[in-house]
Amino acid sequence: MFSWIRKSISLKITFSLVVVLALLASLFTAIVVQQRGQVLKEQMQTKARTFALVGARAVEQILEEALASGRFTRAEIFDTDYRRITEGPLARAQVEKYHTAYDAYLDARLPTIIDSLLEEDPGVVFAIPVDRNGYLPTHNRRYAQPLTGDPQRDLQANRTKQMFNDPVGLRAARYDGGDGQGVLHQVYERDTGEVLWDISVPIYVGGNHWGAFRLGFSIDETQQQVAKLRNQISFLMLGLLVVAALAIYFLVRHLTQPLKALTRSAERISQGHAQELIPIRSQDEIGSLAEAFNHMTQVILHNLQGEIERSGRLIHNVKEAVLQLSSASNEIMAITSQQSSGASQQAAAVHQATSTAEEFAATARQVAENAKRVEGLAEDAVKAGHRGKAAVDDAGEGMDLLRDQVQQIAEAMLELGENSQKIGGIVDLIDEISDQTNLLALNAAIEAAGAGEAGRRFSIVAGEVKRLADRTADATRQINGLIEQIQKSTNATIVQTEEGTKKLDNANRRVARIAESLDKIIAGIDETTTAARDIKVSTQHQFSASEQMTETISEVRDVASQVATSAEETAHSVAELNELAERLKQLVEEP
Repeated sequence: MFSWIRKSISLKITFSLVVVLALLASLFTAIVVQQRGQVLKEQMQTKARTFALVGARAVEQILEEALASGRFTRAEIFDTDYRRITEGPLARAQVEKYHTAYDAYLDARLPTIIDSLLEEDPGVVFAIPVDRNGYLPTHNRRYAQPLTGDPQRDLQANRTKQMFNDPVGLRAARYDGGDGQGVLHQVYERDTGEVLWDISVPIYVGGNHWGAFRLGFSIDETQQQVAKLRNQISFLMLGLLVVAALAIYFLVRHLTQPLKALTRSAERISQGHAQELIPIRSQDEIGSLAEAFNHMTQVILHNLQGEIERSGRLIHNVKEAVLQLSSASNEIMAITSQQSSGASQQAAAVHQATSTAEEFAATARQVAENAKRVEGLAEDAVKAGHRGKAAVDDAGEGMDLLRDQVQQIAEAMLELGENSQKIGGIVDLIDEISDQTNLLALNAAIEAAGAGEAGRRFSIVAGEVKRLADRTADATRQINGLIEQIQKSTNATIVQTEEGTKKLDNANRRVARIAESLDKIIAGIDETTTAARDIKVSTQHQFSASEQMTETISEVRDVASQVATSAEETAHSVAELNELAERLKQLVEEP
């Protein structure tokens, strides 16, 4: 759609103007709907206020007439002794119902008046009088229907004779007009869920505030009226927009007809009708454009004729130059053919030399790598030999230390044997002392027995000495056994120590021989390392020289290849130049 619009300037202008008009129409519609909605809302509120004032004056008149005629006393008119209905149809209601002294009188006089208010405007939901406590004595017939037993239906259809003492209801009932407005306006959400405007006007009887007349007006009705108004204005604006779009389209199309004629003339001129002039039909901008276009075509035609004459002269000169170019290109073609052949042969020879040099460099590289690897292995062998010699030296030193320690152990064992012999002598002495102590204890016991009662205590001491002598004898026997075992073990250890000392001497001599052999091996490896290092240095020099030679030959090869390639490209270019010369020659020879 938009690509089709972009192809026509009249559609572009029409579309742009229609968009602007649509925005203006939307803004105008929003403003008008807002203003008219506000006016409509005020009108409905004024109507509701008027109905409430009429209802309040009617209730005042009915109650004052009853008071003036003596039908009811002031106490009865202002009766707040609400008696619950316990008999009759209303006694079965789910909501508590009440009655006062004036209910029956209002039931007979008031329903016709408040019914007329509901019939006057469908937006009026209820119109009721309430006293200062929110008591509703009489309702219109819409909400004073007989009870059916259905709680939900009865809640809607029978709302008379009950208290409406919710916050909104109490404010309405107790409003006395003291604020100077005379009317109280509230938003009331009924127990049915419906949201209304609650208009309240105070009722005075005999100069005393009796209650108020409440009128409920539907807010939904007002919103429906505003929506209806908005739809009407929107359809009207849409119709006007369609008519304006068509008018703008045909007007713009008429104004752009000269541009279309100018376009058609320009197309014919581009097809070769250079002498055609565009007719000038107006003196506006389009006429000025046509006049400028005609002047431009005349100037271009004049300049084109001059260019054609100059082109003729140029073609003659080019023809002569082409003949010379053809001759020169043939000579260059022959020279480049010879040069290309020689360059190709030179490139082949250099390529063969390069291959040989590369093979020589690869061989030198392998020799250098092998020499480097041999040098590394020799150095590793030298390091391993030194580590082995150090280990052998450490082993020899360790064996010497071990032999010294073994000798010290043998000497200690000998000393231990001698000490055990001395301990045996001491134990024999203790054994003799124990035998003598035992004899002494026996003699003491005999003497104590001969002493009778006086030697009894001495007999006890003699017995203890005898037991001590026996225990000492047992201990000396155990010590003798242990000393014998120590002497046997010491003798065996001394023998093994002497054998170990001999074996250590043999091992020490072998380690010395191994150390001498390792010295000879290390010396040989050092000579091998020196020779490998010399080989590596020589092969590195050889490898460097071969690489330089290879690089030099490669450069010569690259130059030769470039020369050959350049010769071929030159031959190809000359061939193309020769063909171009032939084509130019044919072109300039054509009539």
